[in-house]
Amino acid sequence: MKQETKAHSQDSVSPICQNCKGQFVIDAQDFQFYEKIKVPPPTFCPQCRLQRRLAQRNERSLYKRNCGLCGESIITMYSPDKPFKVYCPGCYYSDKWDPKEYERDYDFSRSFFEQFKELQDNIPHLSLLQENSVNSPWINYELDDKNCYLNFGGHLNEDCAYNQYVLKCRDCFDNFWMMNGQFVYESILSENCYKTFHSKLCLDCRDTYFSFDCRNCSNIFGCSGLRHKQYHIFNKPVSKEEFEKFIKENSLDSYVNMEKFKNQADDFWKSQPQRAVFIDKSVNSTGNLIKESKNCASCWNAERTEDSKYMVFTLQVKDAMDTTSVWGGELLYEFIAGSEQLANIRFTIGALRGPTNLEYCRFIFNSHNCFGCVNMRDKKFCILNKQYSKEEYTELREKIIAHMNAMPYIDRAGRNYRYGEFFPVELSLFGYNETVANEYFPLERDEVLRQGFPWNDYEAEKTYQFSDYKIPDNIRDAKDDILEKVLKCEISGKPYRIIPMELAFYRRFGLPIPRAAPFERHRGRLRFIADHLKLRDRTCDKCGKIIQSVYTKEEFPRVYCHECYISEVA
Repeated sequence: MKQETKAHSQDSVSPICQNCKGQFVIDAQDFQFYEKIKVPPPTFCPQCRLQRRLAQRNERSLYKRNCGLCGESIITMYSPDKPFKVYCPGCYYSDKWDPKEYERDYDFSRSFFEQFKELQDNIPHLSLLQENSVNSPWINYELDDKNCYLNFGGHLNEDCAYNQYVLKCRDCFDNFWMMNGQFVYESILSENCYKTFHSKLCLDCRDTYFSFDCRNCSNIFGCSGLRHKQYHIFNKPVSKEEFEKFIKENSLDSYVNMEKFKNQADDFWKSQPQRAVFIDKSVNSTGNLIKESKNCASCWNAERTEDSKYMVFTLQVKDAMDTTSVWGGELLYEFIAGSEQLANIRFTIGALRGPTNLEYCRFIFNSHNCFGCVNMRDKKFCILNKQYSKEEYTELREKIIAHMNAMPYIDRAGRNYRYGEFFPVELSLFGYNETVANEYFPLERDEVLRQGFPWNDYEAEKTYQFSDYKIPDNIRDAKDDILEKVLKCEISGKPYRIIPMELAFYRRFGLPIPRAAPFERHRGRLRFIADHLKLRDRTCDKCGKIIQSVYTKEEFPRVYCHECYISEVA
C-alpha cells in the first residue's frame, strides 16, 4: 500500500497512520535516528505504535495449567486453550530442552511474519516472565525477587506485594512506580521513601501521609508542594508534639477515617497550585514524569534517559525511540520489556541479561545477532532459531529484509507490514482483553474484533463460596481467621484474599483491611497514569502564559508553568 504523505516542512513529513487514519509528524531528527539504525520511517502514528506494543504484553491475566515438561500445576499468563506447551521456570531454564530443536529454514515463498507465527505457536513458552526469584511464584515480568506476590514489571524486591514497576523495594504494598522504598503503601511515582502512605510524586520522604509532590520531608500529613519540611499538617507547620498528638487522635487504623482523610487530602491538593507537568532535573525534554534526563521528546515516566523520543516507563536508556518498559539500554527501537545492558535492539518483545543486535525476537536471554527467534538463551547468529555462521547470518539477514519488503504481511484489516514495522497485533499470543493495551486503550469486544485484533473468550469454570465475614472497620478487630476467608470486592464483586505478610503489614502500621481486590486497587492507581498520557492546553495561573499540562481543570484548577512553580512553590 502506498503511504499517503503531505509535506509538513522541508525536513519533515506528515503521513497518514495505517491504523487510525490520523495524520502524524515525522520530523528531521526522527529521520536522522532512522538512518542511524538503518530502518525505514514508520507507517503507524506514535499512539498506535504504543498500543501495538502493549498488545503483546500480558501481565495480570493469570491462569492455572500444567507444565508441559514436568506435569506440575503452575501459574501462567497463557490460558489453557492456547495451542502450545507452557513450561514452569524450573523446566524452562533447565537443560532438559533446547529451543534450537524448533529451528526452521527460511521459506522465501511465504511472508516473514507467517513463518514467525508458526515458530512461536509451536515452541514451548515460559509460564511467567521471571528469573532468579525465590518463593515468588505469582510474579510476572520481574527479576531477582524474594518473597513477593503479584508484583509486575519490577526488579530486586523483597517481601512486597501488589506493586507495579517497583525497583529495589522492601516491605512495600500497592504502589505504582516506586524505587528504593521501604514500608511504602498505596503510593504512586515516588522514590527513596520510608514509611510513606497514600502519597503521590514524593521524593526522599519519610513518615509521610496523604501528600503530593513533596521532597525531602518528614512527618507531614495531607501536604502539597513542600520542600525540606517536617511536622506539617495540610501545609501548616506544627510542633513535634502537636503532630504526634494529631496522628494519635486521627489514627488510620479505621477504614472510615482513612477514606475521610483521602478525600480531605484530594480537596486540599486541588486548592494548591500544581506544576503543569512533572519534569525534574531535566533539559530540553517534553512529556511528563521525566527525571534526570535530557533531550527527551514526548516521553512519559522516563528517568535518566537521554536523546530519546516516544518512551514510556524507561530507566537508564539513551538514543532510543518507541521503547516501553525497559531498564538499561541504547540504540533501541520499537521494543517492549527488557533490562540490563541492552544494545541495538528493535522490533522485539522481551530481551534480558545483556542481549545485543536483535530484530523481530520474542523472549531472548543473553543472546546476540538474532533475527526472528523465540525463547533463545546464550546463542548468537540465529534466524528462526537456526544457527548460522557470522557470514551466513549476515547474508541471509539482508535477503530476508529484502523479502519482507517485496512480500509484506497483510493482516485481517488490510494493514501492510514490511521490514520496519513492529509485530502485527493479530500475532500476539494473547487476546487484546488480556493485555496491558486494554488498560491504556480500552476497547469493547466488538471493536477489538472489528479492528482485526484477537480476543480471548476463555473462562475457567470457577465456583466461589464467599464468606459471610464482615470486614471490621478497624484493623485492631481483624483476627487471624481473616486469612481463611474469601472476601468479595466492593467494586468488581470478585473474590480476593488477605495473605499473611499483608495482614502483618496492616497491623504493624495501623492500616485497615482494603475493600477492593488487588487488581481493582491497581486500576485505581493506573488511572492517574493512563489519564495523563497526553498534554492539554492550559494557562499558567500565575503569569498567564499559554502552557501544556497533563491535568484537566477539574483535576487541578490551578497549574503553574515550570518557572512560576519553582519561584513560588518549590
